[in-house]
Amino acid sequence: MITAMEIRNQQFKKAFRGYEKNEVKSFIMQLAQDYENLYSENSQLREQIQRIEFELEKYRKMEETMNNSLILAQQTAEDLKSNARKEADLILEQSKNRIAEILMVYQEVIKRLGLFGTELKAQISSEMEMLEKNQKKVEELSSFFYSKDLKEIIENLDKLSIKEE
Repeated sequence: MITAMEIRNQQFKKAFRGYEKNEVKSFIMQLAQDYENLYSENSQLREQIQRIEFELEKYRKMEETMNNSLILAQQTAEDLKSNARKEADLILEQSKNRIAEILMVYQEVIKRLGLFGTELKAQISSEMEMLEKNQKKVEELSSFFYSKDLKEIIENLDKLSIKEE
């Protein structure tokens, strides 16, 4: 392929009426062929550049879509973490409240059991006193009914009879 420098430096032999026609014609043919080759190559390169630019744009759009998807995924993950944290905090708070309620119920049950025990103890104590009093009366009555005097009275009752007049 001919260079720009060769074109500038090309010397034609002088003929009777000017330059040698065949040499000039040959040079122009060579120049035209090189120019055609360059033009064709330039056209192919332009097409290739367009194709590559089209693909590059396609990849840029894919990259943008992927970046947007990644950002959306990160945002969704953050939202999920935030919601999970809030839900966990809510569950924890509800659990604490429920535990406090249960402990208060247990305290109330223990308090009532204590009162019931005290009342039951007082009632049993009262019943025991009454039982002891009854036991003393039974012992008094037993001693009375099993006494010697009562035996004599019963024996004398047999001897008693109604007299007819």
